[in-house]
Amino acid sequence: MQSASELLFQQLSDTDVEALRQRVASSDRPDLSNAVWFDSLLSDSDSEVVNNGWKAGDYDRLDLSLPLAWDTLCSDDRSWGSQLHGWKFMDRPIQEFIRTGQREYLQWCLDRAVSWSERYSDQETDNAIVWYNMALGQRALRLAGLIYLGARNGVTVHEMRSLLDAVDRHRIEFALESSFNPRTNHGYFVAIGQTVLGAALEAVPEMSGLAEEGRERLSVMIRTQFLPDGGHSEHSPEYHRMLMQSFQIAVDNGLIEDSELTGRLRKAADLLGWMIQPNGSLVPLGDTPFVNMVDGSHPLTLSPQTNFLMSRGSFGQAGTTELGVFPDSGYAFVRSPQPQAETEQPASSYLAFTAAFHGRAHKHADDLNFVWYDRGQEILVEGGRYGYGAQLPVDSPLRADGFYYADPFRRFVESTMAHNTVTANGRNHDRRRAPAGSGLGLCEQVGEVFVLNGRMDHGGWTHRRMIELKPGKSLTVTDDVQSTDAVKRDYQVWFNLSGALELDTPTSPGLSWSLDGAMGQLSLQTGPGSTVQGPVRESETPLRGWRSVEDGTREGVWSICLEAAKTRHHVFRSTFSFSKNALDAAFNN
Repeated sequence: MQSASELLFQQLSDTDVEALRQRVASSDRPDLSNAVWFDSLLSDSDSEVVNNGWKAGDYDRLDLSLPLAWDTLCSDDRSWGSQLHGWKFMDRPIQEFIRTGQREYLQWCLDRAVSWSERYSDQETDNAIVWYNMALGQRALRLAGLIYLGARNGVTVHEMRSLLDAVDRHRIEFALESSFNPRTNHGYFVAIGQTVLGAALEAVPEMSGLAEEGRERLSVMIRTQFLPDGGHSEHSPEYHRMLMQSFQIAVDNGLIEDSELTGRLRKAADLLGWMIQPNGSLVPLGDTPFVNMVDGSHPLTLSPQTNFLMSRGSFGQAGTTELGVFPDSGYAFVRSPQPQAETEQPASSYLAFTAAFHGRAHKHADDLNFVWYDRGQEILVEGGRYGYGAQLPVDSPLRADGFYYADPFRRFVESTMAHNTVTANGRNHDRRRAPAGSGLGLCEQVGEVFVLNGRMDHGGWTHRRMIELKPGKSLTVTDDVQSTDAVKRDYQVWFNLSGALELDTPTSPGLSWSLDGAMGQLSLQTGPGSTVQGPVRESETPLRGWRSVEDGTREGVWSICLEAAKTRHHVFRSTFSFSKNALDAAFNN
């Protein structure tokens, strides 16, 4: 509990509180009445939240009628509890208040903020998630917005005082060294939360220091989270999108003005465009669920080329290069041809290749993984995110394999076999080893062929991968695996093909699939010295042949394993080819 000497607002008289309310109401920087400070990607309508309870993702709908037993709500699930104590349930009502001006939506949020503050602002709790850094930062954003909106819309002195009590406690928590971790995206939410909270009360001199420290932390976060080429360091296009757009909001509101930092964000916006698949969804590498990037819900970015793809050609300008290489981040992409009009985007061939290990955050066991989209459909896919859920006990032996979460399917989608890459002795890639940074090699276009290279060291063995893509025609993957400690190993190459493809031949060799919409056939030819296992689809014991597109869901895919047994060195060569048919002219001309 904070001491009286640490408090700014507790001793204010009612007259002082009212005077402060008026000063906040007359302020306009940053524009805290704007809905950008509240999450717009929500499924619940305003009336469902206010009248029927709050529905967060796949969790049960939660009754938020007062009084609330804050300590026990959502206490059995860390992610759910973080969203509750981050006040995520306020987003829809606040947006509806901003849209309609109907004060009952604002009042509903104020009532729950006051209830929360009375429980936690000057009392302690055994519930660690209440002051967890992610909840702290996200709640601070919403607290700032409530103070600003309330000050302009008749908040009572009692309500204002309760909100200020919460501000006092947040100041104390922000000052703790443990609250700010620049090594993960959580550090961003702490930095932006304290910056906006300080700016909301900038009329109070002591609060300007909170905002200034927040801006310094934001600068640290941009430099540590976004690499020099603009890539986010946590291996996930979804976190890249989320953090980049959040930082852009801070720039748009004048909270970040450093030209070097804004230049890095422009590079991040350029990279985001390469992460958009021809079907309009974000490429599902790492912890990335299905995100539709062309549904109009996302703000335009600092990149004209990305805006062109997000708007299906209505804004921005078309890209001019078909190969995107980001050597610091370890990403390489092919989009061929680059669309020049709305109808052309779904017809592009697309390849996304990831060759990096920057750290454990959101990192799947997926070194040198890739995703391939061609002839208007997904071809080679990967496991997806599935969601998080409850964590494993701290003494679980599964943590030694890099897993944090208890759900077996969540652990499966993180595993190496759920991605298009290589294992040794069937073991997952070690995510506890020292970060190696980017492993991307030479990536270039040679005539009609795009050639991408990468290398990763797995401690005792190395993997070199070369991918050769002829858009609309074929894709060849060469995997060179070699023991560096003289130990013979069983090496496996894993491929996961879209379940929408129809298997023509049930046994190897000579596997082939029919594509959707009479788009021909896809065949797989493998080199000598390896055996083919599969394809396997929707296996439960063990889990294999699955992916998750949206959190909490699963669907079948075709899982294939190529194996070379008891060897120190082997070169796998796998070629996926489209058959000749009447439609080939559209792709081969």
